[in-house]
Amino acid sequence: MIGLKQSVWVAPAALVVGSVAMTSTAAAEDGFRFYGFLNGAVTSVDDGVQSRNEFSDNSNAPSRIGAWYEMGTASGTLKFNFETALGLRGTSSLSATSSDDFFDWDKTDLRKFEAIYETERFGTVYLGQGSMASDGISGGTDMSGTDLSGTVAIADTAGGFAFQPTGGGAAGPTIGDVFKDFDGSRKGRVRYDTPSFGGFVVSASAGTEILKDNDDTNFYDVALRYGKDFGDTAFKATLAYAQTDGASDDSKSVLGSVGALHNPTGISGTLTVGQSDRDSGLKSDYVYAKVGLQRDWFAMGRTHLSVDAYRGNDMFDAAGDKSVAYGFEAVQKIDNANVDLFFSYYQHGYDVNTGTTYNDVDAYMLGARWSF
Repeated sequence: MIGLKQSVWVAPAALVVGSVAMTSTAAAEDGFRFYGFLNGAVTSVDDGVQSRNEFSDNSNAPSRIGAWYEMGTASGTLKFNFETALGLRGTSSLSATSSDDFFDWDKTDLRKFEAIYETERFGTVYLGQGSMASDGISGGTDMSGTDLSGTVAIADTAGGFAFQPTGGGAAGPTIGDVFKDFDGSRKGRVRYDTPSFGGFVVSASAGTEILKDNDDTNFYDVALRYGKDFGDTAFKATLAYAQTDGASDDSKSVLGSVGALHNPTGISGTLTVGQSDRDSGLKSDYVYAKVGLQRDWFAMGRTHLSVDAYRGNDMFDAAGDKSVAYGFEAVQKIDNANVDLFFSYYQHGYDVNTGTTYNDVDAYMLGARWSF
């Protein structure tokens, strides 16, 4: 008998092989599309005790390659998507002491291996490794165009760096420990999206961890997305509920976001809130806000600027802690070269009720993404 972990691998492969077999050679070739990008960054981090400069991959959007195959059917479109990160050392894993290899690909870098059947009337079904229904909910309303530089996923810039006590001693938690967004992820799953009705799309999925050995954690979620233009203003809203059932410390999370972009002025704003309850008794929550400005100041391409702020409560094991971050982001597009230049600065702070005080952590990132 084939279990869920095996079926999410076998079914997409069987569907795409069958579809290719039923299609002429010319049509099959026309149905393939390849894509990818390289996204390198130089990151400079100062934790108040020491500083470190490192060249690495930008974890806000890891370098990747992928391919789409599509074919029309009588009632819809059958698609197959394969996508993998390149396994390069990312900014989210950098720390004051890390010595990771620059290249270390393994199966957890596989982002998507899925079959998709899309119809206008009945909606879309996904099967295989790919996005859960709640994936992208926390940042789904950010229309600033600065997501290469920084998002609600604060830990993507310097997540491995620990907060250092001002008086010396053992290091505290890392940026990744205390800045969380509770966003959905990519798993081996079955997912269904309804057709759009009045700008609304409802999604639901059930999945499991298939890329990590000895991990039988199950994931369930449901999400609501809304998007509509009101005159010159684009408006988006998202809402999701997600539940994780594992061997220990199950969790239930709720998150939502609203955002708008006024096209004539290029001014945008987004607000995201999230809460997670764990079986351990820890209840965490956060609020995140970003304001952006985009203009065509240069002939080479559009310029995107933004400032953002994050405040989290009870993110780490000790109840009563607070995590705060303030950032500035910039992205300059170079359209003719398919290149995006980006820069960000973040200041991270962490406070606890135990009497220990920690230094702020400052992080700068400068880089470029080339898409192909």
